[in-house]
Amino acid sequence: MRLDEGDGALESLLAPLSPDEFLGQTVAGGFRWLPGRGADLPDLLGADPRASLADAVHLAPRLTWHSANALGPAPSLANVADGSDFRARIEAFHAANYSVRFPELRPLSPPIDRVARALEARLHQPVTASAFWSRGGMRAPVHYDDHDLIVVQLFGEKRWYVSTAVSPLFNAWKGVDGNPPQLGEHEVIEMRPGDRLYLPRGTAHTVDSDHESVHLAFGFTPLTVREAVIAAIDHLSDLDRDLRATLSDRRLAAVGPRALAAASRLLEAVRSPEFLFSALQRRSARVVGDLDALPRADAAPSLDLDSEVVRAPGAFAHLTGNAETIDFAYPGGHLYIHRGAEAAVAFVAERARFRPRDIPGDVDDQVRLALVSRLLDVGYLVAASPTISRTRSRSAGLSTSTEASP
Repeated sequence: MRLDEGDGALESLLAPLSPDEFLGQTVAGGFRWLPGRGADLPDLLGADPRASLADAVHLAPRLTWHSANALGPAPSLANVADGSDFRARIEAFHAANYSVRFPELRPLSPPIDRVARALEARLHQPVTASAFWSRGGMRAPVHYDDHDLIVVQLFGEKRWYVSTAVSPLFNAWKGVDGNPPQLGEHEVIEMRPGDRLYLPRGTAHTVDSDHESVHLAFGFTPLTVREAVIAAIDHLSDLDRDLRATLSDRRLAAVGPRALAAASRLLEAVRSPEFLFSALQRRSARVVGDLDALPRADAAPSLDLDSEVVRAPGAFAHLTGNAETIDFAYPGGHLYIHRGAEAAVAFVAERARFRPRDIPGDVDDQVRLALVSRLLDVGYLVAASPTISRTRSRSAGLSTSTEASP
């Protein structure tokens, strides 16, 4: 997935903002309401989102719910027998004034997965997608989320009460203060189908509605200063054995000087733009490799130099490495390739459609076939024609891993 391919999905979701405007300016500011896509909104959860959710019986064990005005205890979701039973359980939640959250929607909807993957390609951070289905009369408790949200109203109308205070951007872990958040000064936003709302993590909000409603929420956390510093110390620890050394004496008098010395070396290292760039590149490679894996073909087709292949939907690559080895990170893993094949690897990462014969560089045809074969294996490439079958080709210069790079 090149940026221009992924950005088509984002542009359809974020208009009139461009992806650059949204990811550059909006995520660094407060909440933002984007009204009115109406009929232009992509069919993210089908023509009838309620029917799509009601058919997702496999999600029953993972559903959650909330309400500030529940009429009784939440119904059970244990031992859901079939689709009819599942729909009856949802009706019971709604009758008791609960809003029901449906998580893990990316496998359920290719359009949702495409938007989420496009965000991942931009952010180098994982992206989730959940839907909330409620009936009129439900009120949610005042709360905040520990990740940023892009909310899309899919069906019905919902009233959002959003704090106008600057978000404290809490860390994801729970603090000592367990008091519920206060809404305070706020704006009221009427969300209708096609409206979108961006909420930075930590923004206090609540919702209510006079009507049945379904909204979708994409969740993510942009790169933070904290994560950039962590990336720097992770990179320095790859280069400096002393940061990896065991602390045999855990008393403060012993730990303090070692920590101070390490922090001093880190400060000196981050003064170098080259070091910080490398640290962030290595961080991106690890994150991309840890994303949900790409689908893999069941059959292994035959492959020759003239077989056309295309980049799989949702596939993208992040290239980094060292003087000897290129780390070709893709969603779900890494392909480690000798630096001598750099021109070939760059070509494959940039091209959406090609033949093994087209791959440039000072490599022989067996290496070309091996490279394409491995990328077919991991789902990064797919055959342009479903009738092509492939025989596997191996090369000592290629290895794969689903683990983070060393």
